Amino acid sequence: LAVIDVAGGHGALGALFLALSPKCKTAVVIDPAEVRGKDGVQKAWGQFWQSDSANERSLRYRHECLRTGLRDELNCMLSKQKIADNHERNSSPPLFPTNILVVACHACQHLTDETLEIASEYGVNVAVMPCCQKDHDGWWKGLTKRLVKSNNTESTSLSIGTVMDLLAAGKMLGWQTGSSAGVRYRVKMKLMDEGVSPHQNRMILCRAESRESGLKLQGGKEESPKVLAHEKLTRAYRRAHRQSKNEVESPVNTTEKRVPVQSIALDKLCVQSLMTGVAIGAALAFLALGSQRRSLVP
Repeated sequence: LAVIDVAGGHGALGALFLALSPKCKTAVVIDPAEVRGKDGVQKAWGQFWQSDSANERSLRYRHECLRTGLRDELNCMLSKQKIADNHERNSSPPLFPTNILVVACHACQHLTDETLEIASEYGVNVAVMPCCQKDHDGWWKGLTKRLVKSNNTESTSLSIGTVMDLLAAGKMLGWQTGSSAGVRYRVKMKLMDEGVSPHQNRMILCRAESRESGLKLQGGKEESPKVLAHEKLTRAYRRAHRQSKNEVESPVNTTEKRVPVQSIALDKLCVQSLMTGVAIGAALAFLALGSQRRSLVP
């Protein structure tokens, strides 16, 4: 497992993965600022991964914008190309995208969205805790006030940060997200204890999985959760409309074989109404003609 800590500052989050997860072999911190605290992280926690001589593990820093640094690092991990800033290439074989995790804790404003976007292009796992959310386009800014008014309660509150986080999670659930890398994302949102991270405590966890996964073989057929859900919906539809399986599967033949009882009654009613109208019309015409003839007689 390799971890890329975007906007990681001193690298404490990446270091924790090395210290607590034996499967984590590499942690790379990407941040344009060179933070003094990174030396303290190495001194305080380095013993937890540097002492493992059997499995060489490392914590590296790239002082670079995520727009270039994240892409370059992912290219390096996936294809083992020499990275742009002349770091030594790891001798380990290339990693699978699902063995890479991109994390971003308190990446401000649009940096969270860019982290999610780049990670989805490569089909890797990604987890973010957004911070300082801002609606740059102004399309969602007034939503919170309207929701409060529509619920007629002052206790109901939905901050712009919550709205933007939900939108970010929705983007990762999009139909085409990850399709270029052959993956789709299973997305969850978790809440951290506000005592640890007040106000900005929502985590968006996105697990990449192959678009061909999640299929179960039953009776020689491939069945996905969506296929199973559609079959349940079809059965419910049949029960609601009292249709047989063949009628639902062959809608063209259904219209030919089955005529609703209400339609038959309506047809009979229309014929009877027509005949009654003709008779009444003829009688009225006869009466009108007779009165006209009487008026012409001197």
